[in-house]
Amino acid sequence: MMPLLLILVAFASSKSDSTVEFENAWVRIVRVHYAPHEKTRAHDHPSTPTVYVYTTDGGRLKIVHDELEKPVIRPVVKAGAVRFNRGAAEHHQVEELDGVASEYLRLELKIEPVELPAEDVRRAPADRTPYESAMLRILRVTCAPHSACPASEHPENPAVIVTGKKFVWRDARAAPVMNATSVPLEQVRVELKSKPLR
Repeated sequence: MMPLLLILVAFASSKSDSTVEFENAWVRIVRVHYAPHEKTRAHDHPSTPTVYVYTTDGGRLKIVHDELEKPVIRPVVKAGAVRFNRGAAEHHQVEELDGVASEYLRLELKIEPVELPAEDVRRAPADRTPYESAMLRILRVTCAPHSACPASEHPENPAVIVTGKKFVWRDARAAPVMNATSVPLEQVRVELKSKPLR
């Protein structure tokens, strides 16, 4: 009887592994992990503009919203891809369809939501096209081995810097991040231009 109870408890609490790893007046950073074929319980997301940085490859996700007749299918994603979403309050369930574990960072922006894009801004891992609005700047930066990463051209803006699966918060005018390894490192740098709402 006890093993059956444990299975039922595990099934009832099935949800993606979402962990708030950092929060300040500018941003809340949540690490989200989906297991292969995982089905989540219904949950809510606030209408916060959000930058998604995919830290691993990921399969398709089926996203079921109460208010929509058909599910939304998130396509396959690649590590290093980026998406900026203007934000919308959501209540949904998610199912991982391809049997692929995946992870991403969700940067929930707590700054003034100015000049939001009409559609999601997407950048593939090899796409080095920067994105800039009155709210933020998203760019890719290559850090040479055993040296400081290139300094921001806008040191007055704080930033979240993602390298692989790791991230760091950089206050305005902070010293550049160092690359202590013997290989080049690729960064996704999200520089925050508008001010915190509170």
